[in-house]
Amino acid sequence: MSFYQKKFGIDLCGRQTTPFYRGVILAALIFSVAPVAAQSAQSRQDSTSLQPAANEADSNKAVASHNGVAPLRVVPNTAFGVGESLTFLMHYGPVVAGNARLSIPQIVEVDGRPCYKIISELWSNKFFSAFFKINDRVESHTDVDGLFSRWFKKSLHEGDYKTEHTVAFDQINHHAVMKKGDKSDTLAVPPFVQDVLSAIYLLRTMKLAPGDTIHIPNHSDGKLFDLQIVVHKREKAQTRAGKFPCLVVEPFLKTSGLFQQKGRLLIHMTDDQRKMPVMITSQIYVKGFKLGAIVAELEKVEGVPGFKK
Repeated sequence: MSFYQKKFGIDLCGRQTTPFYRGVILAALIFSVAPVAAQSAQSRQDSTSLQPAANEADSNKAVASHNGVAPLRVVPNTAFGVGESLTFLMHYGPVVAGNARLSIPQIVEVDGRPCYKIISELWSNKFFSAFFKINDRVESHTDVDGLFSRWFKKSLHEGDYKTEHTVAFDQINHHAVMKKGDKSDTLAVPPFVQDVLSAIYLLRTMKLAPGDTIHIPNHSDGKLFDLQIVVHKREKAQTRAGKFPCLVVEPFLKTSGLFQQKGRLLIHMTDDQRKMPVMITSQIYVKGFKLGAIVAELEKVEGVPGFKK
């Protein structure tokens, strides 16, 4: 199975849960990340995790109920909104292999609450499709006020491999129900658990600084994991969409199998209130041999007020 499926939690009901990569081009798609397991990192003095605010009850009162259903929590969000669309170009050295897109086309309703419809799409170009066609789509319905997952769907078409499943998150009774075909599995989950996409958008709303370590509870492959992200430094990133002052962050992951993350996986996120992912660099190894790096760089930005290339 591919890196996209197995490493970043996109195959919740699939085969083994530990193999890392299959198609090297998919290694760059960190914005669909969900860890197969969290690796212990050096403890840091400034380690942080999202906790309910002391005045959360007052914040909840300030948000009107929707169809009579009050929000479970309120997370301030000035990072993104409906209409945002980020398109990436993925390349392995000089070879362009395809594109990916993150978008929020609309708000939908789940369990009586408004949710962002967040979509991640990945497709190979004509050249790459000649020997390995990729057409993947992942969708998260993320609570507008609380920024946690309420519903998730994954559809993959990679080479001759096809799969599809959904996950419904009951954030009141704290369980997740995965459905694939006629099979269904239920797992107890902590409050405000995240899926692979909602976790990234939640991260975008946080105040980050070099030295921070962020922990986000994540549901993947029918299991619960602690997604640990370390903020390393500030630096500028040049992309086809422009040059951006960025924070460099790194998820710590632990896997086994044929394809393993022995190198580093670094994400450049804009160092502002939006924290848009603009570049992802991942080293690829197969059976201990380094194959170089996959790079996904931002190519096009749409629906972001005030953005100018």
